[in-house]
Amino acid sequence: MRADKTPPETAMQPKLKYTLRVVVYFVLLAAINIGAFDGIRHVASWIAPSADDSPAVFLLGGIGYLFGTVALTWVFCRLDRESLADLGLQRRGWAARLFSGWGLGAFLVFLVFVAFWIGGWVTAEQASPQLLAFTASILTWILISFVEELTFRGYIMQGLAKEWGMPFAVIVSSILFAVVHSLNPEADLLAIFNIIFAGVFFAVGYLVTRSLWFASGLHIGWNLTLIHILGFPGSGLTEPSIFQSAVDGPDLLTGGAFGPEGGLVGLGAWLLGIALLLGYGMIRRRENRAKES
Repeated sequence: MRADKTPPETAMQPKLKYTLRVVVYFVLLAAINIGAFDGIRHVASWIAPSADDSPAVFLLGGIGYLFGTVALTWVFCRLDRESLADLGLQRRGWAARLFSGWGLGAFLVFLVFVAFWIGGWVTAEQASPQLLAFTASILTWILISFVEELTFRGYIMQGLAKEWGMPFAVIVSSILFAVVHSLNPEADLLAIFNIIFAGVFFAVGYLVTRSLWFASGLHIGWNLTLIHILGFPGSGLTEPSIFQSAVDGPDLLTGGAFGPEGGLVGLGAWLLGIALLLGYGMIRRRENRAKES
């Protein structure tokens, strides 16, 4: 673990330097998001009025959001005399970390589906998504999931940790993550509260592995399984899917129109994920101590 993950004690360090950088970074990130998605839609509507909401335009917005955010993060890392690898994007073993996180995220979503099925709250039918729309949607959600980990569990959380400590940084970055999702359709207080714990879940994934690839895998595995395989709404948004799940149960448990992320069952899945990750971290620490002794 790098020493700069804890608040520095030297008096030479300008107070709140990293916090101010995080604030500026967050504002610029919002501008990139608006420019990428809304800008592309406006251009598309000018060229072809019927195409502004097409999956291809959505994908182009996601690509623009990715490149803009990576460039922004690289610049701010340079200001901090760090690299993207220092944030957790290591070159070695990235695929294994990404797909192991992907597997855990998908597993938790399937547990949510099983809980709904046991409760008699869900029926699922095979859907027939249009291939191009389905593919464009999947790619876009992968890009967005990765960008959210690069930003919220990457620069924002780790930047705040340098001056305030990691526990504070996890909480604040998770609250910011929830605030952003509060703009989604059908978001209510419980959904926003739940998304805070989603942020904590992804943060613990990073802290246990020190890999944003793993945290990104968790996020991607959750989103794609929830939205594109099982056909639930994801944070109030619906996309083309392999199956279409119809939910008829108490909104408090199922999340209603916001999707499972807005209900207590979804919250339970994230809490279970946090427990599993913490348990894995404890096992790894014991193994490392045994090797050192």
